[in-house]
Amino acid sequence: MYVHLMDPVVLPVQAVLELFATTFAELRFADVDSQTLEQLATDVRSAADIVASAELALEAARSALQEKQDALLQHAQRALAYARVYAENDEALGARLEAITLPRATRRPRTAVEALVLSAGADHEAAPGLEPRPRPRGRPRNTPITGPTLNGVALAGE
Repeated sequence: MYVHLMDPVVLPVQAVLELFATTFAELRFADVDSQTLEQLATDVRSAADIVASAELALEAARSALQEKQDALLQHAQRALAYARVYAENDEALGARLEAITLPRATRRPRTAVEALVLSAGADHEAAPGLEPRPRPRGRPRNTPITGPTLNGVALAGE
């Protein structure tokens, strides 16, 4: 019997297969018997496995395509920035370059590991490719001096 998390053979058909495998095992009609039904169910499951494999391959291909598109966009943005510097003294070329608006780079979703590293407060150098945590804004809080003081200055050693 085929056991799979998501069996492509629907439950009502599985009930018929079960009946013909047990109660009607010896029963045969023109082109319907337990062997024929089980072979057709096996064919359905094999086709579903092929579809699942193809979907995994398609997802991997889409991911590879996205990575290559991101790399091209990053290089195109850098090339456009260099070209703008080069064309500073050429108004016509500068106008052509200013007419080009490249899309922003897409942010890939963070993996669970990246999120964990960032939440632990790892710095940018320790985790290349990950964004550092933002620094707190404003001045640090004043901590009250609780020991003896002389005109607001803490006395050393007391």
